[in-house]
Amino acid sequence: MWSLLPLLAVGLGLAAVVVNGALQAFLGAAAGVLALVSFSSAVLWGLAATDRLLLYPVHRLAAQAIHRTMGVAGVVFLALHVWMKLIQGRIGALAAIVPFADPQRPVVLGLGVLAGYLLLAVALAGAARGLLARTGEARRWRIVHICAYPAWGAALVHGLNAGRVPAPWVNVLYSVAVVGVIGVLGLRLALQGRDARRRAAAPVRPAPARPEPAARPPVGAGTGRRRQDG
Repeated sequence: MWSLLPLLAVGLGLAAVVVNGALQAFLGAAAGVLALVSFSSAVLWGLAATDRLLLYPVHRLAAQAIHRTMGVAGVVFLALHVWMKLIQGRIGALAAIVPFADPQRPVVLGLGVLAGYLLLAVALAGAARGLLARTGEARRWRIVHICAYPAWGAALVHGLNAGRVPAPWVNVLYSVAVVGVIGVLGLRLALQGRDARRRAAAPVRPAPARPEPAARPPVGAGTGRRRQDG
C-alpha cells in the first residue's frame, strides 16, 4: 500500500491539471476536507485498535488495518490539497514549504504546513514501526506517534480559517470528526482507569512455597559405615 502512495498522489495531481477548471475548483476545496476527515478517521481507528477490554485480537487487527489505510488516504489527499493550491495560485511555493512564511496569513497557513509535516512524520514512523521495534527503538515511534494529536488540532484550525467560509457539509464533517475523536478518547481513558482500579483492587496471591530439597549425606559417610559393619 505504501508503495502505491506516490503513484496515487501523482495520478490525482495530473488528473486535476488536465481536467476543466470546475473540477479543479472542487478538488481545491474538497481535497483538504477529505485529508482532514481521513486523518480524523485514522485517529479514531488508532484509538480503537488499542482497546483490550471490548475488542478481541482479530477486531484489533482489523482496526489497525483500517487505521493504516485511512492514514495513507490522508497523506494522498494532503498532497493533492497542496498541489491544487499551488496550481491555482492561492499559495506560494515558499509558503507551501516553510511554515509561517506566507506574508498575508502567516499563522493560519503556517499551522497547516506544520500540521502537514507532523502528520507526514507520523505516517512514515508508522510505516517503519516494525523496523524500529526490531532495533529496540519502539519508544521513538511512540513519541512521534503522539504528535498526531496536536497535528490534527492544528489541521482543524487551519481548515476552518484558511479559506472562504466553510460550506455546511464541511462544518458537519468537521463537527463529526471532533465529536468522534473526543468521544473515543474519553472512552479509552475511562476504560483504562477502570482497568487500573480493577487491577489495584485485586488481591495479590502469594506464590506457593516450594518444598525444600532433602539434605544430602556428607561425602564418605557410607564408606565409614561399611567399614564399621565389616
